[in-house]
Amino acid sequence: MDSKGLILAAVAWFLFNLLVRKKRPPAPPKGQQRTLPGAARTIPPVRLDPTQREGTQLEQLLRQLGRTLDQSGGPLGRAPDRPIPSADEQEDRESLEVAPVARSLETDPTRSARVTVDQDDEAERVAARRIAEAEGRIRPLTKADHLAFDQRIRQEAADKTATRGYSTRRLRDAVVWREILGPPVSLRDPGDT
Repeated sequence: MDSKGLILAAVAWFLFNLLVRKKRPPAPPKGQQRTLPGAARTIPPVRLDPTQREGTQLEQLLRQLGRTLDQSGGPLGRAPDRPIPSADEQEDRESLEVAPVARSLETDPTRSARVTVDQDDEAERVAARRIAEAEGRIRPLTKADHLAFDQRIRQEAADKTATRGYSTRRLRDAVVWREILGPPVSLRDPGDT
């Protein structure tokens, strides 16, 4: 950086610090603490960054939530009016587990018999239908057929490529987009307008 940049940065830093000091209340001289006549020593306020403030707010929220749950939850555990089940009842209950079954993996798995599907009959009908349609079209084409075909394909192309007339707004938008998407003026050819 050149010397002008350093000087400018120093002046900006000085002005920033000056503005920050004006916003703070003046600090008491060293050795003196601000105390009120009937109050105990006050603790100077600690500045917390936003993350620490958010953490303390979350702690307070969790404490309040804990107090609320403690007040409304009632006693934990078994309700006092329910009797404790005896040990014999606990042992007599059935298990939900199923006993494992040993099975040999060396045998071939049983599979259902495959169903044979024959589509030859359907294929023969499709082939016959195609042949009948082709025979219906086998004939020499006349000049009228050629003209009708030519008219049909020219009309399809005209329908797909037809454009509206250019309005003043569309021409203006085209010029604007050419300026935006085109090369910069400094890189254009002199004959390009």
